[in-house]
Amino acid sequence: MSRTETDHLVTDIGDEPEVERDDRPVLESRRRRLFAYCRHNGERICRDTAVLVAWALVMTLWIQGFGVPRWLCYAVTFVGVVGYTQATTPWSRPYVSPDDFE
Repeated sequence: MSRTETDHLVTDIGDEPEVERDDRPVLESRRRRLFAYCRHNGERICRDTAVLVAWALVMTLWIQGFGVPRWLCYAVTFVGVVGYTQATTPWSRPYVSPDDFE
């Protein structure tokens, strides 16, 4: 049930559509899309989770060890999480959803 489709992208500079070939398979089943997504991004999901849990643990130990106000710990934890998500590349889909064509 996999096929490839051609996506048409319109650039901001010209009115001519630019054709870009998308070689990702089209997956109809939501379950298959979920499994493909987890298989493709599993290592990054685990690594990102470990980094964010470690950051939260460090902030918790820091607040308990140095008597820092709790609100400052929450603010620094939030800024760290947002900074990490902005610095890393987003997870990618190894497939094309049929919903993308509607």
